[in-house]
Amino acid sequence: MDPMLPDHDHCRYCGDAVPFEQAYCCEECYYADQKRIRSGRIKDITMAAVAVAGVVVVLVLGYLF
Repeated sequence: MDPMLPDHDHCRYCGDAVPFEQAYCCEECYYADQKRIRSGRIKDITMAAVAVAGVVVVLVLGYLF
């Protein structure tokens, strides 16, 4: 570890150096990361709904035929 480098953490969105008590370097990074997280959740929920619908279709078709 470099003794000249002060203790720091990195922004959760862009990776810039920030003090340990901060998670983001600026508000723009915070809001961009929140948008990315929401988008990921929506994608996950959509994929789960499609999978459940697929299973239901397969079960119904299996019952009918």
